[in-house]
Amino acid sequence: MEPTTHDAAAAKPSHTGRPRKNDDFTLYDSALYQLLLKKLPANFIKAGRLDTEAIREATGNARFTVYRWLNDQKLSKNAIKSLLTIGNGRLKKKDLIPFFDLGDDL
Repeated sequence: MEPTTHDAAAAKPSHTGRPRKNDDFTLYDSALYQLLLKKLPANFIKAGRLDTEAIREATGNARFTVYRWLNDQKLSKNAIKSLLTIGNGRLKKKDLIPFFDLGDDL
């Protein structure tokens, strides 16, 4: 039996496009985000938020990688080196050590 146009319309979701914001979304409240917001130079801040595009460009990483750092609250050794390079001395190694990812193999 062929589906009718009424059946096809009923199967279509009532909402298309971007999903609603997740109520549990805490990226901007996270400790790493707040640390970088406080310590990175002004050229990495845009409209009161971290400019992930500027961070991406300066560190040579993909934007996805920058968001992964912020969401996971974990940094690799190379990520720490990259952030220290762009931190202009305001961001210190001791600030980033709590976010150093030792991996799951310990």
